[in-house]
Amino acid sequence: MRNERIVKNILTMAIILVLSSCNSNKSIGKQSTTTCEIDTTYISEKGHQFGDRSRSALTAIFKTAKSNDFEAFMNIASDPYIQHSPDLPDGWEPVWKLTTERPAGFSSKKIEWLGTDGLLDNGNFLVMLREVNRGDGTPKSKIVDIMRFDNEGKYAEHWDIRQPLSDKTASGHSETGTTGKFEENPVNYSEKQEEMNKKTAVKFLNRAFNKGALDKALDAMVYEGYIQHNPMIADGIAPVKEIFKSGKIPALCYDIKYVLAQNDIVVVYSKVTSNAGVTAVVDILRIRDGKLVEHWDVVEPVHADKDMPHKNGMF
Repeated sequence: MRNERIVKNILTMAIILVLSSCNSNKSIGKQSTTTCEIDTTYISEKGHQFGDRSRSALTAIFKTAKSNDFEAFMNIASDPYIQHSPDLPDGWEPVWKLTTERPAGFSSKKIEWLGTDGLLDNGNFLVMLREVNRGDGTPKSKIVDIMRFDNEGKYAEHWDIRQPLSDKTASGHSETGTTGKFEENPVNYSEKQEEMNKKTAVKFLNRAFNKGALDKALDAMVYEGYIQHNPMIADGIAPVKEIFKSGKIPALCYDIKYVLAQNDIVVVYSKVTSNAGVTAVVDILRIRDGKLVEHWDVVEPVHADKDMPHKNGMF
């Protein structure tokens, strides 16, 4: 009974935090015109010249772990290795132990539509979206892994953000899948267009949330048939407006940390502050012709420094 209550509380908090990741002002209740500081400082790399190298390194890491070859593993890994996950201490030993001592019920499904073969690359970064059953009795989760590789192509730094998957979604879409005419009609954007898409994503987040002009941002920058994978919101612009106008969602400010893109997908990792607390939020946005057309997100509470197994923080 106690475990069931704990799981229920986790899911309840996850729902609240998912909702809070979408608000546009600072006060609980009716919408406010109070604004947050506009964010123009974040890490954003260009190009894909290191994408294949980074993918090869990551694949090799997994292969050496599977074959239990620690020496080969360390030849690919950067030392020191910087960890931002709230689950693991710094260094490679915890990663090695995690990958070679999985619980019997553990499973991990990489979501293939993201990037190339399920790995979005930009500069020295890779991004992976997964569905994971940890095999320890906790709810099945969606997880975004952000990975940085050093100038020699070695795996050097890692972030992950996890959120329990919901039983159902308001839109009827999977929280990790993709659907609709945009998936069925792929594009091949240039690096120049990718950089423009990054600017569009940042402009939307600043305008909608930090400037407190959500409705105007939605009308000007979002496709009317917006495809929504947030479990609490249905497709389209109107449901977004309606859920915010209800006054049930705490307001927030976006502190954008990383912006990465490949083709028509932009990944934004942010520190989001509201009256409900501080959360780590990954927004994944599909952008076509200068408009947001599809959205996914993963939200996790930011752990207190005393509860982290390292001193690097989640960002």
